[in-house]
Formats: sequence, structure tokens, C-alpha cells
Amino acid sequence: MEEPLGDAAANPAADASPGRRGFVANLVMVVAGALGFGGLAARFLQYLYPVVPPEQVVEVPAGARDAISAGGGAVLTLPVGKIALVESKGELRAFSAVCTHLGCIVRWEVGMEHLYCACHGGMFDRDGQVVGGPPPRPLARYPVEVREGQVYVKVKVRPPVVGA
Repeated sequence: MEEPLGDAAANPAADASPGRRGFVANLVMVVAGALGFGGLAARFLQYLYPVVPPEQVVEVPAGARDAISAGGGAVLTLPVGKIALVESKGELRAFSAVCTHLGCIVRWEVGMEHLYCACHGGMFDRDGQVVGGPPPRPLARYPVEVREGQVYVKVKVRPPVVGA
């Protein structure tokens, strides 16, 4: 009795290699997979190591010099954030008005003659140094210039990331 020949005997090309069409199909799959993985890896690396623009020093007008009385102080809202201006012995000093404890905004207390943070009772003297409460570090100090009766404060800002 004869055995049935099956597909291999009927079609000798079925056992052979896939040929050109199969090779091209596999090549397209490998290239597409590599490109997909490369795109995913690039986005992951952008997430881990973002392009951050460098800080820039910006000079901001903060108002008239005579707005701050002798021995006084004020907290101003400027386009770059809140700034505390304090006058001490004829010299104007500018500080960040953001408390170093939890980021609340400080205010000038006339009776105490300190910058005071009402959130947790932090106090800073005319040099921005901590004199009471929980703040761990002094306030950041900014350079001040007075030209023609106008006060200018130089503040470091980081421009926003574009294209993200």
C-alpha cells in the first residue's frame, strides 16, 4: 500500500527557506521595531534628562526710591515674583519674599521691624537672616541699584522650556 505524500511531497518549496518575500517582510518588521524602540528610548531619555535653559539675570524696576521710608520695608509683586525691599542705614536691600521653610510669602511687620512669615511664625531680620521660627536658611538676597530715583532689582530667572 502506498503512503499519502502530504504537502511536502506535493510542494517541494514548502520545506525550503521563505524566499525573498519572507526576507523582505522580516526585514520590514525588524526595521519598524527598531524605529519604534528608538523613538520610545529617545522620549524616555528626554524625560530623565530634560533640556533646561540656563538661568538669566534680569533687571526689574521695583518702583520709586522714596516709596520705602527710612528704616521701613515692603513686599512688592513684580513680574518675576514677590520681592521684599528693606531699608537699613540708608541702604536698600532686596530679598526673595518666599519663606525658606514651606514657601509662604513673608510680609514686613512695622511694629517688629522684621520680615514675618505668618504660616509658622518665621522671622527674618534686615539682612534676611533667620531670627525666629522654623525656617532652615536665610532669604535669598538680590542686588539692588538706585538710578534717578528708581529702584532696580537684579533677579535670576529661568526661562520656560519650549517645545516640550
